[in-house]
Amino acid sequence: MEALLHYSSLHYSSNPAVLVLLVIVIAWIWEDASLIAGALLAADGQLTIPLALVAIFVGICSGDLGLYCLGRLAHRWRKLRAWILTNAASRAVGRRFRRSTISNIVIIRFIPGLRTVGFTMCGLWRIAVLRFIIAMSVAGIFWIALVFTLVYSLGTSEWLQDSRWKWSLMGIALGLLVVNNFCLHRHAKKVRAG
Repeated sequence: MEALLHYSSLHYSSNPAVLVLLVIVIAWIWEDASLIAGALLAADGQLTIPLALVAIFVGICSGDLGLYCLGRLAHRWRKLRAWILTNAASRAVGRRFRRSTISNIVIIRFIPGLRTVGFTMCGLWRIAVLRFIIAMSVAGIFWIALVFTLVYSLGTSEWLQDSRWKWSLMGIALGLLVVNNFCLHRHAKKVRAG
């Protein structure tokens, strides 16, 4: 019985359809983890590069669109809408996003701590959905290309052929992202205070 369970878990874990779904679902929880996992699965040969890229893109974009839709739903709550939209700073940022949606979303994409709030606020500010999708897709393509290429290159490098070390890259990369978010958050606090 144990051998059968072990075989079935290996069988399903190497099934590309299951791996694609896992990459997509992980993106809804933590985009960076999905991106790193997809790149390492491609480096291991468990997913083809195009399939890994599509799974990552679909996961990230569907999650971002979900945040946007939450913002659009929040716009229906009168008190929340009044509290946010009567704030002068929020109105100013909303106008800036409407004027240059793509550049602002690219900035949000590359500063991980801003994604959830930024994409939700785009919905609350009622940025046109097509404009948001185009901006989110452009920013996502650049982000995915950059991080995927880096992680895939490391994952296929000569000195990381042992898969135990290869997957330790995931922990190291996620640790670096957490440190990056912490440092950016502290820097933003200093800028606001100063």
